[in-house]
Amino acid sequence: MSLPLAPKQLEYIINSTRKWNIAHGSVRTGKTVANTFRFLQACQNCPDSRIYIVGHTFDTAYRNVIRPILEAPELALYRPFCSWSGKKLYFRDKIITVLGAKDKGSLATFAGMTASLIYCDEITLYDPEITEMIDTRLSTPHSMGFATCNPAHPNHIIKQWINKGVAGDTNYYSLHWKLEDNPFVDEDYKNRIKNSLSGVFYKRNYLGEWCLAEGAIFDFFERKYHVVKKPPRNAEYHVAGIDYGTLNAFGCVLVGVSTGRYDQMGLCRWAEKEYYWDARKTNRQKTNSEYADDVQAFLEPYGVRAIYVDPSAAAFKLELRRRGLPVVDADNDVLNGISVMTSAMRDNILYVSQECPNLIREIETYVWDSKAAEKGDDKPIKKDDHLLDALRYAIYTHKPTFFDYEAHNKRQNEYMQNRFGGFNGR
Repeated sequence: MSLPLAPKQLEYIINSTRKWNIAHGSVRTGKTVANTFRFLQACQNCPDSRIYIVGHTFDTAYRNVIRPILEAPELALYRPFCSWSGKKLYFRDKIITVLGAKDKGSLATFAGMTASLIYCDEITLYDPEITEMIDTRLSTPHSMGFATCNPAHPNHIIKQWINKGVAGDTNYYSLHWKLEDNPFVDEDYKNRIKNSLSGVFYKRNYLGEWCLAEGAIFDFFERKYHVVKKPPRNAEYHVAGIDYGTLNAFGCVLVGVSTGRYDQMGLCRWAEKEYYWDARKTNRQKTNSEYADDVQAFLEPYGVRAIYVDPSAAAFKLELRRRGLPVVDADNDVLNGISVMTSAMRDNILYVSQECPNLIREIETYVWDSKAAEKGDDKPIKKDDHLLDALRYAIYTHKPTFFDYEAHNKRQNEYMQNRFGGFNGR
């Protein structure tokens, strides 16, 4: 078979014959392609169309599974027999249904279902109740489940399944993947991923370890590297993030964006200025109208393209919209948002201006909640994080395109080498 498959991928394809088959480990290892190949192989022999592909959302299922089926060279063997309707995948004489499993609201989707085959992409992102529900749906003698994931906390239900398989339970097969297992990814990319991650994200996404989220979140943060006296470039435009608070502090962060469209250095963003009001410290609570006045005056000189606001602040968003401000609901995915921010900062594409003293203080004191981690929840301690939440809304929700990342990376490395004698080893 002259397909571009790595030895680790072939190992998984050959040995994944159990009730549950789990490919787990670091990012960009080739586990998704191997799992998809094996899933399609199983579809050929399935006697019915009770077949499902599940993603964290419908869109991620399309991006991570359906699109590679239609485009990836490793799956070319099956492509002539596949067609995509926009909602379902047709494979030979089979109809494969695609579903999302983002939260408990999706439970009803799986209730009453009988599944002969099910593919679970990014399964550690599902609510545990959904994962357990999916497991009960594999109820026929020929039912099989295939799952891919990056590691989570060591008490996660998927890690328990993996442990059962290691201990000899024949219902479970798993294979651990490291970035080095993918021979088709060049060394520059591997080094960049290694150097852009830190803390729990380094352990899980690079080393592929199942570990607790503990300690400082921005454990690498140093003012001499990450705090700038003035914006590193001219902004092509600005956006803003707002964390709304009444009794708690209210925070707004102005973010400058340079996509590299004009200087060919690649994407760069920076927290340029902050607005911060703590009602507890000032002993004065402001109204929605007063906050809207302050925000309007704060952002007016910059003509911001979008203002990303805490989705739960319905009344305040309405107040801003009445004034004609470009309000957008922020994506409040905390863990992925933190991951994007930490990687961007370590990749030298996110900076903080010295005009943001409260934001800097929050970054330096932002820590994982150790008690929550013991219960299996990855979340930070909710204290003094209002400007950080505002920054996360802007950075994670706003997805700017950029011109040339590699050029940016080369120029940044040269800059840090000249200024500090190196950066990646910090």
